[in-house]
Amino acid sequence: MDRSCRRRKRRMAWLLIAITSLCTALPLQAQVAQPTPPAQTSTPVATTALPHDGTCGHREPGDTRPRIGLALGGGGARGIAHVSVLREIEDLHIPVDCIAGTSMGALVGGLYASGMSVDDMEDMVRSTDWKRLFDDSIPRKERSWRRKVDDRDALATVGVGLNGGRVRVSPGLLQGERILMMFESRTLGVSAIDDFDELPIPYRAVATDLNTGEAVVLGNGSLALAMRASMSLPGIFQPVELDGRVLLDGGIANQVPIDVVRAMGADIVIAVDVGTPLMTLDRDASLLQVVSQISGMLTVGNTQRMLATLSGRDVLIVPALGDAVATGDFEKAPEALAIGRKAAEQSRPLLARLSASPQVYAQSRDQRPAGATAPPIVEFVRLENTSGYADQLLLARLDIKVGEPLDAARIEDRALRIYGYGTFASITYDVVREDGRTGVLVRARSKAHGPNYLQLGLTASSDFEGTFDGNLRAALLFAPLTPYGAEGRVGVAIGSEPELWGEYYHPFDMANRYLFYTKLAYQNPSINVFDPEGHNIATYDVRGVNLDVQFLREFGNYGTAGIGLQRGAGHASLETGDRDLPVQRLDFDRGYVYAFGAIDRLDSLYFPRDGYGGSLSYSVARREFGSSTDFSRVDADFLVAKNFGGPHAVQLGASYHTTIEGVLPLQDRYRIGGGRGRLVGFRENEVTGQHFAVVFGGYTYQLAEVFGRSALVGGTLEYGNAWERRSDMSWSDGIFNASVYIGFDSWLGPMLFGYGWREGGDGVLFLDIGKPF
Repeated sequence: MDRSCRRRKRRMAWLLIAITSLCTALPLQAQVAQPTPPAQTSTPVATTALPHDGTCGHREPGDTRPRIGLALGGGGARGIAHVSVLREIEDLHIPVDCIAGTSMGALVGGLYASGMSVDDMEDMVRSTDWKRLFDDSIPRKERSWRRKVDDRDALATVGVGLNGGRVRVSPGLLQGERILMMFESRTLGVSAIDDFDELPIPYRAVATDLNTGEAVVLGNGSLALAMRASMSLPGIFQPVELDGRVLLDGGIANQVPIDVVRAMGADIVIAVDVGTPLMTLDRDASLLQVVSQISGMLTVGNTQRMLATLSGRDVLIVPALGDAVATGDFEKAPEALAIGRKAAEQSRPLLARLSASPQVYAQSRDQRPAGATAPPIVEFVRLENTSGYADQLLLARLDIKVGEPLDAARIEDRALRIYGYGTFASITYDVVREDGRTGVLVRARSKAHGPNYLQLGLTASSDFEGTFDGNLRAALLFAPLTPYGAEGRVGVAIGSEPELWGEYYHPFDMANRYLFYTKLAYQNPSINVFDPEGHNIATYDVRGVNLDVQFLREFGNYGTAGIGLQRGAGHASLETGDRDLPVQRLDFDRGYVYAFGAIDRLDSLYFPRDGYGGSLSYSVARREFGSSTDFSRVDADFLVAKNFGGPHAVQLGASYHTTIEGVLPLQDRYRIGGGRGRLVGFRENEVTGQHFAVVFGGYTYQLAEVFGRSALVGGTLEYGNAWERRSDMSWSDGIFNASVYIGFDSWLGPMLFGYGWREGGDGVLFLDIGKPF
């Protein structure tokens, strides 16, 4: 076989591993058969042995008892059963001298080796929000202000970028930022220990080398990072790079690391296999099931080879998890613990042979090195920064206090805020010992597919009566352009309202408080004109070029305030409608200055369930600024949302927009109608005027989450109107509107389908995609 053929086969094999590992992370509803443990004989089966390093257990002179090692296998949520096995081992007073683990076994084993009690571990697996832990996204409230603006621009970063003139794709669905942070905080007491033999229990984690397929045994360095590397599911988590090796989930090469714990010096092995057994399929099996089965063969095969090395002195425990707890069923922690407890109890006769007397057991525990009981005092902070951001900026944002105890929760919170910039692959930290001092090493790494990121979005609306508007939006974000985090973006919208724009955002200071922003855009919207009966009697085609310049002050990720100047020119021409209308074509110039303030603490711009947001602006147009007409106006909007627990949430809001001087030209007139909170019983932009005001209330009930995306039903009750003269504005002249809808945060964009009703008129069906509340 020639070399190129071998390379192609190797690439195909790893591609298959990545695809199938993704499949096995999804629970498949199929009947599975629990494997029967191999017969345990007194003669071990011959196998390739790892070098014996003799690190299993700490011994006083004269202590000749057999060394007992744990080999904890991988299996995702199924590995929670390990905790119950550890409890049984402790109840039987069995000394554990060393531990080796793979994937979830590496997590449980690493925590136990660090000194965490079984009670604390059980509390952790029961109370941890695993769904959130396996989600690297930052709550919208905590994102940077710029990423919140992306929502209002209907743009989302999609994991594709340009680097070196090539299109690059994100190497994993998840960076594993939250998981690594959790590992760091849970092992904080031993985080300064570099040699895993110096842990309270000697420990090894097993990963797989992406480029060779070999098992990699991790015995030093960062304990948290070793556990994270062992859990790097291909295609799910981005691989971990350690000492020049790119590492994947250890189960691919060594699912139950019996040979590893033997190589540490274990005389007797307690092996726990929680892997997913192969399914029983027929010729009608789906493609997903077939691919998942092939993936299972990789782990089941190496597991069987390891189990075949067990002798009559060893103990094998196989919890009967069957299809009761799948790989991704972390919410079934109680079930996994119960099944693990039952399996351990059934193995009690075999385990009891390994029990030690109370005196020997106490002595074995006393011989373990004691982990730290208090957070270490930070004596220095060092940064390894491969991003384009200034070291000073990152260190200032982290604000780790030197001379004080390490506050893991505070570091995690601030690191996640930096991660919320959206351009980092990871922000991690380790506690290290250097020259006899304890310090914090922070690693900041930019995304591999940056620094130029593709963003996509879709906006669409229809009233099912002949009106449909839709725009596909795409942009390229360049970030960072300067060490202080300047950003640039060019974008295009294709559809019913084409647009082409470029913008630049420049911080003046390291804290990103004072900024300059400018945007140049060509816009081609359409303006519909309706008669009093709601008939569309004309459509104007508006084309214009606008330049917007702002100087602003940001208040963290809470809000912003500033002043701005807008200049532009364009024309509006009658596209469809009565040619006898008084305005056939209108040329206009824009020129006005404005002051503004905004706050945004909403958890979602589309389906808000908690938080608040609002904006206030005052604009003055004058001929001396370049405007065709003189006017001034005030615009105010506010929305608050409250979740009362469970699926119920309410929203309350108000809008007040008024022209306080002059007359708004055609292209700047207020248009409402269509959309929640804007008189939803009318058609899109059916109600127009020089002034408008609306108050509204809403309610939503969350039906379910589909792959982390919300499906809900809801409704609104609204009251308001638009007026030509400010003196005519009156609450007695308002119009009641109401709506009911079903919504889904789809992959195309937030989608709504519903029915809007208005007082004294016909209702409308509506479909909205990408439209904010």
